[in-house]
Parts: sequence; C-alpha cells; structure tokens
Amino acid sequence: MTKRRNLILPIAAAALAVAGLAGCTGTPSTSPSSSSAGTKQGAAGGSTPLPTIPTGTGVISATKMDSCETTGSNVTAKGTVTMPKDTKGDVVVSVSWVNSKNSSVYGRGVTTVKGAAGDKKEWTTTATLPANADSVSCVLGAVVPGK
Repeated sequence: MTKRRNLILPIAAAALAVAGLAGCTGTPSTSPSSSSAGTKQGAAGGSTPLPTIPTGTGVISATKMDSCETTGSNVTAKGTVTMPKDTKGDVVVSVSWVNSKNSSVYGRGVTTVKGAAGDKKEWTTTATLPANADSVSCVLGAVVPGK
C-alpha cells in the first residue's frame, strides 16, 4: 500500500502542474501587434475579440510589470523589459486581465517593444473591462515571436 501511495503522489502532482500550465498558454497568432504604445481591447464575450498572443521564445524573466490597474472599465499596465541578447527580434508583451476565481479572461492588451540587445525599454498596454468584472488579476506574458 505504501509503494502505491508513493507512486500516486508524484503522478498527481505532475498532472496538476500540467493542468496549471495549460491555462498559461496563449492562442497562436501569425502576426503580433505592431504598436509600441499598446493596444486597447474589449472584454471576452464582448463584440471585440481578444488580441492573440504569438508563439515564440519566452522572455518573461527579462520582463517586469511595475503596475496594473484592476478596477474601472479602462485599465492600464506598465513595466519594463530588457531586450534579450541571445534571441533576436522584438519582444511582444501581453497582459491578460483575468477572473482569479475561474481564470476567464476579461480583457487583454498586447504591445510590441523594439530595441537593441541589452536595452531596458518601457512598455504600456491597455484593455477595457466589463462593468461586472470581479476578482480581477493581471497575468504577464512576453515572447520573441518565431519566424
């Protein structure tokens, strides 16, 4: 019985980790937003679709979110990104405003940051939240899109 329980615990932990990471992946896109000032986007389920997050090389460790509004209808997130030295290309930063209770996405802002390798650049992005948005949290993402 002890051997069986010792095997079940790691399997259950791995399944939980995979399920948690599955919620962090974006929908692939063939073209990222080209605005370095950020894009404004409507809430999920509204008339305006959410912007997609391109696939690519993750650079989240080089990306920082300094502020993210979670109340009101028009919200803004700001931060910095250090342009990667080992991966060539622009960095696409995304912020998803989500319901922390059920992970539904209320809104998303996506912006493209351009700069030389090693440069620290500021970014800003915005979104529009529905009036009934509840338990809002900000989720940061950053990739160098694949070619």
